[in-house]
This record gives sequence, C-alpha cells and structure tokens, in this order.
Amino acid sequence: MMFSLWDEYRLINNKLASLANELPESELGDVISYILSVSGKRVRPLILIFSAKTFGVPIERSLNAALAIELVHAASLVHDDILDGGIERRGSPSTIQKYGWEAALLAGDYLISMSIELISHYDTQVIRAFSQACMKMAEGEMMDISGAPSPEAYIGCISHKTAALFAASAKIGCLIANAPECDVSKFENYGMRLGLAYQILDDLEEYLGVDQSKISEKASITLPRILSITYPEEEAIHKCIQLISSNTLASISALKESSGDAMMKAYLEKIVDEMTKRGLQKCRLLKSHC
Repeated sequence: MMFSLWDEYRLINNKLASLANELPESELGDVISYILSVSGKRVRPLILIFSAKTFGVPIERSLNAALAIELVHAASLVHDDILDGGIERRGSPSTIQKYGWEAALLAGDYLISMSIELISHYDTQVIRAFSQACMKMAEGEMMDISGAPSPEAYIGCISHKTAALFAASAKIGCLIANAPECDVSKFENYGMRLGLAYQILDDLEEYLGVDQSKISEKASITLPRILSITYPEEEAIHKCIQLISSNTLASISALKESSGDAMMKAYLEKIVDEMTKRGLQKCRLLKSHC
C-alpha cells in the first residue's frame, strides 16, 4: 500500500499507538487497544492533513483533528459490525466476534468521546463540520438498516454513511488553514465524490468476490445488487463502473479547480488513484469475463 511509505501515515499510526498506551488498564482499555491496533489505510486523516498543508498549515496544527476523524471512523466500523453481525474486518476477527457486542458498543462510545476531546481544541467552524458529519453517518446507518430499494436511495445512504466523513476530512483541513471559502467548497466536493466512488467500488468488489476482507452475517443492500434486479448482470456491473469513473473524475476535477500548493494536491490526487483506480481496473477485467 502506497500510504505506508508516507511520513504522515507513520505519524498517524504512532499517535494512535500512543493513544492506546494511554488508555486505562481495564477490560474496556483492552478492547479499544485491539480496535486501534488493526491496520488501516488511514485515508481520512491523510486527506485532512494534506488539505491543511495545501494551504500552508503544518501537520502539528491539524494532527488532533486528523486523529479525531480516524477515531470516529473506527467507532463507526465497530457500530456497523454490531448492526450487521460482523465476523471479520480487515482480515481480523471483528470486535464483537472477539469481545462480544456489549463490549464493542461501549468501546465505540468511548472512541467517539475521545474524538470529541481531540476536536474540542479547534474553533466552532471545525467542531460544527465534525459534528455534522457524525450525525450524517448515523443517519446513513439508519438508511442502510431500512434498506435501499432504489439506486437513488442507495446513493443517499452512502452519501451520509461513507462520503460525509471523506468530505468533512477535506473541509476541516481547509477550515483549520483558513482557506478561501470557494476552496473549502471544492475540497469538500473532492472528498464527497471520492467517498462515493470508493463505496460503490467497495460494494462492487464484494459483489464480484474481489474483496473478502469483511465478513458479516447480514448482507447490505448494495448498488450492484439493486441494479441486478432490473438489468442483466453485465449491464449492472457496467453501470456501477460508470458511476465510479464519473465520481473519480469529478473528485480530481474539484481538486484541480482549487488553489493551494500543487505538491500537496498531488498527494490528494494519489489518494484518489489508490482508493479507486486500481480497484476499478480489477473490476473491469472481471467484467470482461462475465
């Protein structure tokens, strides 16, 4: 994974490890340490850090916000596994599988509380953007539980459940840097479009059997499943690929239309490549064999 070569990625992991070491020695502390020890891409905190650096803010000023974003993301995965009966996550036993749903629920709540403490170091604008994203994520989970009977309902669901935190990560980085309002909007759109492309791709990879890193008792209603009811499988896959491609292009376009440091924006574009383009190539190859 490209991200693991970046200093920012290593710093995020080191800080998460430090947070885990500072936890109280208790059963709950053990559960939270386990959650934080499971490896991840750390893409959301990376987006926040690079967005802030695009407008001249050093990593030290954005790091607490980046950690807050990663902690609330980790909490959302734990809660998602509770709702879906998660068995395996990122190739490791899920928190509920290892410790039970009661401990998982409390650990998720604790992580959210930690994230609130970290984000409280910033001004009202940043705190509001963070809290709004968290509320949207909860709304998205509720939409997911209720089911997504149409493509439009599915897009509404993932806009809240997944893409809202991507968008908030980019927006918060810009807000910390006091970026121009027009750039804040463009970066927010960059994150939203990336989040949509990523989630559709993730669901398509699961549908095609490419991604086996998550195992749950309950299967979510995803776009390829919805489309396959109406269209032949090959056409349903093609429509998913088209949506991934269009959102990927829109994400990069929003980035290129903004101002700020070109080198930092290049890192943000590399994140798009890593999160969407490689997986998209695999899906296109598999589609050709359908």
